[in-house]
Amino acid sequence: MEHFLTQIFSGNTIVSPILFIIIRSLAIVFPPIPGISIDIPGILVFGWLLAFIYAEIGIMLGAMIAFWIARKFREPLVKKFIPLQKLHRWENKLSENQKFWALVAIRLPTNPLFDYISYAAGLTRISPVKFFFSTLIGNIPSVFLVFYFGGFFFGQGIYYGIAFVTALIILVIILRKNIFGLFKNKEKTKF
Repeated sequence: MEHFLTQIFSGNTIVSPILFIIIRSLAIVFPPIPGISIDIPGILVFGWLLAFIYAEIGIMLGAMIAFWIARKFREPLVKKFIPLQKLHRWENKLSENQKFWALVAIRLPTNPLFDYISYAAGLTRISPVKFFFSTLIGNIPSVFLVFYFGGFFFGQGIYYGIAFVTALIILVIILRKNIFGLFKNKEKTKF
């Protein structure tokens, strides 16, 4: 898939960034699509800085679409991704200001769950503006690090790039396992 996307993104200097942004946003709207498989070709074609900017635009677009989908279709759709009882308890405990900073804090270590958090936030009473800025603030540090170091390692050669991607995949698997385990343990203890 990366080779195919690299060829597509290399085509036209005007259309390629727009196409990259659209495809990157779709990786948020459809959670099974791994964003890293889109980010790597972006880094190779656009360089780490432009790819980071385009990806961030796509990520935020996808997050807002997921947020609005959840607002429109509510629990019947979102319950497929998120334990709703926990979400409702969380929302009732926090003030509006606390919700903003809690969402920022959740975004920082949980990029592997980014898509699901966007859908869950759509069910809360958080305003779209607060959702947007909390997502942006919580998302930029980890995405920046992935693109910066991805650009560095791919700049050193393909084997360094492969080592970087392998380490990143292992880290994502560990984070997903630990984060999902945390949710399961908290659910057992009634939050």
